[in-house]
Amino acid sequence: MPEVSLYLPEEIKNQVAEAARVHGMSEESYMREAIKRALNEEVLGERPRPRLPLFDSGDPALARSVDDVLAEGFGRDGLD
Repeated sequence: MPEVSLYLPEEIKNQVAEAARVHGMSEESYMREAIKRALNEEVLGERPRPRLPLFDSGDPALARSVDDVLAEGFGRDGLD
């Protein structure tokens, strides 16, 4: 694999380090994957497919009780 040098602003370097840590990857692997994703989207018009679950509420019964949760005013901030 050819070697490439890349200078990054400190803020982006820190974000790459954190994202790589979260994904359990080396920074180099994370950057290769990020570049690959960006090129696939830009050049090929491909967008990443959503991965399931889209979110995890921690409540396995939430889908069955969604109407009750919404009726209780979920998301209201009291500023109506």
